Amino acid sequence: MVQKKRYWSPTRTYEFEVKIGSLDLTPDLYKLSILTSIQVPYQTVILDLFLDPNDVIVEKLYGQEPINLTARFIGDVSEVLALERIKLVLLPITTEIDIPMYDQLPAESSPGYKERRAFTVTAVTSQPYKIMNTLVNDVFYGNDLFTAISDLASNLPQTTLNYDINDRNPEVLDQLLIPPTTMYQALKYLNRTIGIFNGIPAIYCSSDTTQPQNSIINIKNLTKKITSSHKFTVWQLATGADNSDIIKKSGDGKVYYTLNPLKTSYSGSSTFAAIAPTVRYIAKPKDTLFTEFDINLESFAKTYGIISKSNTIFFERQAIDAATRILYSKDHSGNDASQTYINANLSKAISELSTITLQVEQNLMLFNLMEVGEAVQLNSRMTSVSDLTGKYILKASTLDFVKSKDWESSARLYLIRTNKIIS
Repeated sequence: MVQKKRYWSPTRTYEFEVKIGSLDLTPDLYKLSILTSIQVPYQTVILDLFLDPNDVIVEKLYGQEPINLTARFIGDVSEVLALERIKLVLLPITTEIDIPMYDQLPAESSPGYKERRAFTVTAVTSQPYKIMNTLVNDVFYGNDLFTAISDLASNLPQTTLNYDINDRNPEVLDQLLIPPTTMYQALKYLNRTIGIFNGIPAIYCSSDTTQPQNSIINIKNLTKKITSSHKFTVWQLATGADNSDIIKKSGDGKVYYTLNPLKTSYSGSSTFAAIAPTVRYIAKPKDTLFTEFDINLESFAKTYGIISKSNTIFFERQAIDAATRILYSKDHSGNDASQTYINANLSKAISELSTITLQVEQNLMLFNLMEVGEAVQLNSRMTSVSDLTGKYILKASTLDFVKSKDWESSARLYLIRTNKIIS
C-alpha cells in the first residue's frame, strides 16, 4: 500500500557475514531468508549470492563444508539502542546455479573475466540438525514422561531442554520403551502414544544464537501459552490516521506494525466434517476388557484448543450432526485409562481453525520474530476487524533481507488460534 507519509527513515541497517570454510563470501550475498516454524524441527536458511559458476566449480562449493553466518542489527546511535547479534552455523542441504554456454572459456578470452550468476544455498542449522537426528534407545521403569525426556536430553552434547511446566502429563508409567529412533521421532512417538501435555504440543530445536555450538530442545504447550504474557504486539494501522504514537513505540522488538492487509482464513466446518463432531475412543485399560471415551469435538476444542477470550466455535451444525456423524478410534496406546494421549493428539487437529498471515516491513529486531510457539498480541486501528484481534500463537515466521543500497528487511508472520472472534 502506498504511503503518503513516510513513517520511518532507514537510519538502521544490518551487517551480514558469510563464510564457507576459508572463503569469505560476504560481498557476494544479496538476499537472505530465515524460516522458523513449530512444524519443522530446526530452522531453514536460504542464501542467495552472486558468484561466477567457474569459481563454484574450482572451489568445489558443493555443500561439504559448514556455513558460518553472522547477522548484526545496527541500532540508531542517537537512540542508544543495543546491537542485536545472531550467529548460526549452517549445514548446506542443496546448492543451485545456472552454468551458461560459452564460445570459449572466459579465462582464455579475457583473463579476470567474471560472469556472475545467482548461486542459491538452502541450509539448516547444523547443531539442532545433529541433535534431533541423534539415535536414542532406552527403557524406563516407574518414571513420568518429563523424567524420561530429561534423561534422553541429558545424554545429548551441549543441549538444553526447554520443557513447559504447565499441564504436563503427570502419570507415572510402569514401563516405557523407546525403540531405536532419532530424538525428534522419539519425542513425536511419546506424544502420539502417551501424550506429553493435556494440550497442543510444539516440538522443535533452536540454536543458541550467541553460541551456535549449543542447542535448545523446545517442548511447548500451546494450549497454555495462549494464556501467558505475549512476546510482542503487532498493530495494523489505519491509513489517513495519526499513527505516530505506535510508530514511536516500535523498534524495540516488542512492538511491530503493518500498513498491509491481513490475510485470514477459517476452517471450522471442513475440520469438523473431516474428523466428526463426535469421536469415540475404544481404550484397552489394564483391568477391564475395554473402555469407551466419547468426545464432543466442540466442547473439546473449547477446553484444549488455542482460545483467546471467546470460545465460540463456528461450523455448519445441520449437515455435520453430532448425533449421526461419529468417528471411531480403536488405536489406543495410552497409559491405562488415561485420556492424555487423546488430549495431546486430537487437540492438534483443532489448533488452527483460525489463521492470520501478515507482513511487517521496517528494519526489524530479529530475536522475538523467531520465537515460534509463543503468544502474540494482534491489535488493529480498523474497527471493522476488531473481532479478529487478541492473542494468537506464532506458528511460523519468514524473515527476508534484500540488499539494495542498504539491507532492507520484511517479515511474514503466520498466526493461529482455534476461535475466530473474541466477542
